[in-house]
Amino acid sequence: MTVQPIPKSLHPDDAFLTTKEVSRLTKLSTSYFEKARLPGRWNDLPWYRIGGRVFYLKSEVLKWMLSFRHEGASGHV
Repeated sequence: MTVQPIPKSLHPDDAFLTTKEVSRLTKLSTSYFEKARLPGRWNDLPWYRIGGRVFYLKSEVLKWMLSFRHEGASGHV
């Protein structure tokens, strides 16, 4: 198991979220995140295992979501 460093500057309003909470926030299924945590999967969203439970930092989830932003093509609706 590789231990990931905790970000150096946490926002005071940041929070650890469960997989279920991240699912509600992103509108993606919990199974999406469960599968994404498997070795060699596509997801680069950082996650934390604490006492056998999995958590995500809300700020990292939001940053991850913004990484999928696409610029709209001009003239297309």
